[in-house]
Amino acid sequence: MTRALLLAIGLTIAGSAVAGSINGAIGVRLVIYSRCEIKLPAAQPTPQINCGRAAAAQPRVTDSTLSGVGSQKQGNRLITVEW
Repeated sequence: MTRALLLAIGLTIAGSAVAGSINGAIGVRLVIYSRCEIKLPAAQPTPQINCGRAAAAQPRVTDSTLSGVGSQKQGNRLITVEW
């Protein structure tokens, strides 16, 4: 029992010593697009957004109709842009 406990403690100390001596690197790239164009064509109900002219940089645009309050006949829309 004592030998098993000493072995476990020894392996824990050796494992942390090895983990502290390992080096590595992570390759990360960040691209920031400085300009987005928002256009609302008359023929389309949602705005067209063009950011950096790259497919990966385009935001997700969702359009939903909100229900009216009381007897109001006014239509309300919620347009959400997610980057």
